Amino acid sequence: MPVSPPNTTYSALLLVAGAVCLLVAIVVFQTRRSAAGSLALIGFLLALARWDMTYAMFWADVPAPTSFFWLDITYIGVVAAPAAAFVFSLQITHRARWLKSPLLALVYLEPLLVLIILFTDAQHGLFFGGRRMENSAFIQDGGPVFWFNVVFSYSLILLATILLFRSFLRSSELYRKQLGTILLGLSITWLNSIIFVAGVNPLPGADNTPFSFTIAGVAFAYSLFRYHLLDIVPVARDILIEKMSEGVLVMDVQNRLVDINPTARRMLNLPHAVLGEPVERVLAHWKRGDREALIQPNAASEFELAGKTHMEVQVTPILDSRGNPVGRLVVLHDITKLKKIQKDLLVLASRDSLTGAFNRGHFMELAVWEIQRAKRYKRKLTLVMMDLDYFKKVNDTYGHQSGDQVLVALANTCRQVTRQMDIFARLGGEEFALLLPETSQRNALRSAERIRSQIEGASIVFDSRAFTVTISMGVTELGRQRNDTLEKMLHRADRALYRAKEEGRNRVIPWKPEMG
Repeated sequence: MPVSPPNTTYSALLLVAGAVCLLVAIVVFQTRRSAAGSLALIGFLLALARWDMTYAMFWADVPAPTSFFWLDITYIGVVAAPAAAFVFSLQITHRARWLKSPLLALVYLEPLLVLIILFTDAQHGLFFGGRRMENSAFIQDGGPVFWFNVVFSYSLILLATILLFRSFLRSSELYRKQLGTILLGLSITWLNSIIFVAGVNPLPGADNTPFSFTIAGVAFAYSLFRYHLLDIVPVARDILIEKMSEGVLVMDVQNRLVDINPTARRMLNLPHAVLGEPVERVLAHWKRGDREALIQPNAASEFELAGKTHMEVQVTPILDSRGNPVGRLVVLHDITKLKKIQKDLLVLASRDSLTGAFNRGHFMELAVWEIQRAKRYKRKLTLVMMDLDYFKKVNDTYGHQSGDQVLVALANTCRQVTRQMDIFARLGGEEFALLLPETSQRNALRSAERIRSQIEGASIVFDSRAFTVTISMGVTELGRQRNDTLEKMLHRADRALYRAKEEGRNRVIPWKPEMG
């Protein structure tokens, strides 16, 4: 037999369902309201909460101004929920650009117009068509606006389902879990519609649609907390090409691994079940300093893994349309072959036999590579040219062997005060060059001054005689213009060195445009 209000069982179930939706909406607002799709999800959950709770009031037979009062205000949630679900699907599948006129007007204005027609039905009969029955918990046969809203609402749900399913097919492991849970929830609403049309409603006399939508809301909530829906979003999936030769990782703002391509998995020897995990845990086998480099924006560094694989790592921040950081893109380049080439070059006469510094040819090769790298990652790079003062006088006074000893002393001093990444070379005779990657001209001037001071203060002892020497230096930084080259840098540094000689030697001079 048909069930009529009051019915405490129906009312209690609806109140519980509404409370769940309301609670999840509050949690989303407090923890993830700035994430893509969060506001639409909150709207969807609030619409469901209103739908459930006002329908519960009807089944509890709570006193109201009119006999249809609770059912009428229930429709506020009924018409809002499909629209909010559709907007939510657009935002999490990166189709928010669709929300423009006329679609925007249709999605937002249709529910409002339907409500206006519903509440003024007594004047025109367009919604209920004069066929509304007292104490009926749902509309079995309404007017044209009622059926238009039914078709419109289910069209939105159908389109949302299609969009989510297409994204599900194109997505990777973690996103499939997120979207799959959402699709499972939406499938309940379709199953409910089939059951309702088939006349096998498990709740006699009641509209079970709010329960099915509530289950969908609970599925969204499960995806939210289990798979970090709205936290872990496909921020860069479009640029991850599965067959890229470079390894690519994407991390979110909470330093969790969001995406990874097959090349990166092979390079890092990572298992499949790592998405969503903190990078500290995923890369626990890395040195702490190397892991921390991944959370620095615009960082470029080199790592050595297992003593045999060398990688160049570039970290780039990912920003949303408002310029807010939403994650980081990490690109891994396997430079093991390059490192082997460098090592082979060092073995094959890459160093000056007297001083142990790089020779001119090897310096030129390394410098060209460093300039390309600096341009590629927009990093600083500075060149220092050095020339011993009155070196010919030292040779003439103390002999060529003493001159050799001076050159060795200069090379040793430079090695002591420079970094491993710096490139020090003897270009010929008493002329040396020092290339300083990741170094501005200001910092290079300080390093050069330290070298000059130590050379000046050192005592050279040869054949029981002690003497001192000085050195002059010219400094120039890689220009911001793309056409700057090693040849141009050498020219500028040489002009600055020439000015240091002109001004009395034993000094460090930075290049200025007026030097030519």
